[in-house]
Amino acid sequence: MFMLGSLFEAALLLVNAVAILQDTTPSLHEGRPPVKRFLAKMGWTHAEDETSVKGKIITMINAVRTLMRLPLIFVNLLVAVYLILAG
Repeated sequence: MFMLGSLFEAALLLVNAVAILQDTTPSLHEGRPPVKRFLAKMGWTHAEDETSVKGKIITMINAVRTLMRLPLIFVNLLVAVYLILAG
């Protein structure tokens, strides 16, 4: 049976998936350029045209990564504790 908790958990997993997407990662070796990650390899690093669908998706991904970082840590911690205690 479909429950509201399942919907919340699915939404949390989707927001977590968007939050971990990265365009570049700093190189471990000094003097080397940053390592391209998934978004950079697909050409989705910066939105040149913010009115297009692609531009809006890039803006949304960057906003989720920036604004939701600390709230996601807190909510993930609460959900993990709840799931451990509830069994």
